[in-house]
Amino acid sequence: MFKVDKFNHVLTATFLMYTSILCAVYAYLLFHAVHEIENQAAQIYLQNAQVDVLKELNTIELQRQSATTVPQHLTMLPKDLSRVSDADIINVLIKHFKQSRPLLNIYSSITANVPAYLAPLSVGFHEYKSEDAQILVSRLPEHNITLYLVYDETNASRLDENTPNLIVGLTSVALLICFIGIMVSIALSRKIAEPLKRLAQEVSKPAPLLPLIGHNRADEIGTLSRSFTASIERAKQFLYREKQFSRHVSHELRTPLSIIGNCVSLLKLERATEDAKATALTRIDRATANMVQLIETFLLLGREQQSGIISPINLRQAIFAELDKIDSSNTSTSTLPKILICHDGIIQSDAALLGILLNNLLRNALASSNSLVRITLSDEQLLIDNDIVKDHNVAQAGFGYGTEIINRIAECLRCQLTISKSADRYKVTVNFNH
Repeated sequence: MFKVDKFNHVLTATFLMYTSILCAVYAYLLFHAVHEIENQAAQIYLQNAQVDVLKELNTIELQRQSATTVPQHLTMLPKDLSRVSDADIINVLIKHFKQSRPLLNIYSSITANVPAYLAPLSVGFHEYKSEDAQILVSRLPEHNITLYLVYDETNASRLDENTPNLIVGLTSVALLICFIGIMVSIALSRKIAEPLKRLAQEVSKPAPLLPLIGHNRADEIGTLSRSFTASIERAKQFLYREKQFSRHVSHELRTPLSIIGNCVSLLKLERATEDAKATALTRIDRATANMVQLIETFLLLGREQQSGIISPINLRQAIFAELDKIDSSNTSTSTLPKILICHDGIIQSDAALLGILLNNLLRNALASSNSLVRITLSDEQLLIDNDIVKDHNVAQAGFGYGTEIINRIAECLRCQLTISKSADRYKVTVNFNH
């Protein structure tokens, strides 16, 4: 059995059905056209016969009025036509036309043996399918006679005789057309299905190259390729965000967890003083808050879309708020770097994400600075400039993965982050109009 479980099979079956229907409709129209041509030919024949009959009647009528010699082909009539009845004239005409037109039967309303199916017919052409005949009904008002001209199509046409041969011929042509249609449909379906097969092979690869095959096509295959490409890119981004989340969590949470662990160990010591315990509890509290902030940041960055609330934010106030949250890595307050804030600025941004960004930038700047952190503000830009402690390990100070997180946050905020580093200076520029 012909299977239609593949795309090219469906195309072939559809084309075959279309070809079969087209052949059937063509055969029907051909038979209908032949039938109509026969009807038209029969009507023309009847019209010509009617003209001849009327001419003969007019000739007889003129002979009757002028009392001249009877026409040669009507010698069966008496010489004195004035005494001849209309019925006799019609009968003679019927016999005469029966000899000259053997396929034509003439009846009148005044003659005998008129078929019953002719009586109810009105003036004009009629088709009597039971007898396979064409009929022309005419009226002779001056004689009050109705003439019925019946043309027998059975003997006149060879369509019925040639119908078997015609059916065989049409069937042969239809089969040939269907065969050619199958070949053409198979070739076309393979050509159409080939890009789909190649696209399916590309999609099934573990790491397909993007964009996929057919990406630039303007047809449905191009639409499908672009949709697959977009879906694969989204899946790759999702996997990337998932890997980044796991990596950030495993790296960034080590510091607060180690702080909490050390402080808990300190609290377990029997010789620990009350001040040391209070300091440990404070450090646990700050480490816990830092963990909560980190987890919220990672969860937010792990989302496909960040739907934050945009509102006007005063940069100066936001920086002071984040400075209050920062736990400096320096234990001696005398060695804390000085902070210089220049100017002020108002921006439109997401307060939660902006707070996380500022907290990371300020924490990194304070952790790596020796004496001074300069913060310059405007409505479109934030510049954080700090010196660097000699022989200071930047990765231990919080850059490393921290920089990657900052870049992701800046991307979510749709701002441009520029980091420049020299031997003794570290600058971070944030442009909010990007």
